[in-house]
Amino acid sequence: MSNRFRRNTAVTLTMLMLGMMLAVLLAAPVGAEVTRGSCVGQAEFPSKTSDRVLSADRPRSSVFLVPMDETVAYAGALSDGAQPFDSPVPFEGGISVQLPRTSWQFATWGGTSTQVSADGLYTYSIPSFVPAGTGEFEVMGWHRQGDFDCEVVVTVALDGEPGPAALIAVAGTFVFGAGVLAAGSKKGVKS
Repeated sequence: MSNRFRRNTAVTLTMLMLGMMLAVLLAAPVGAEVTRGSCVGQAEFPSKTSDRVLSADRPRSSVFLVPMDETVAYAGALSDGAQPFDSPVPFEGGISVQLPRTSWQFATWGGTSTQVSADGLYTYSIPSFVPAGTGEFEVMGWHRQGDFDCEVVVTVALDGEPGPAALIAVAGTFVFGAGVLAAGSKKGVKS
């Protein structure tokens, strides 16, 4: 194998690797601001000093910073002024995060009820290996009950600076790239 072939192969693999990383990092999430229905709701993040309330009518283009750990106070209804059902009606819903190539549903609910609204507390803790401050994600909440079917999408980012996980990923990328380049460099062997 000639040195030129190895060098060209190394450069090609490096460019492919960098291109794939760029595509993953810059991939735009898919979705809309409010996709269907007339649901209303909000979530309050008490540990934040400003911009504490995330409302269902918040534009998708407005990024909401989410703390890594929080107990959220939420309240929602099928619509403004909705009246309770006469008899129990089945319902289901959930919240998911849209990632560049997939989605992850992290909260679900379901059952039967006459109620058309709910409120309460939800506690979460994002694992430390998830790097903060590295980009935006779309979060989708949906709920179906009787003839009501609604879905809301908001854009969030993890509050904070990139931690050790992001630094390890960057270092690993550089080491891998250097290895690919070294594999294509001249070794002092004639071909």
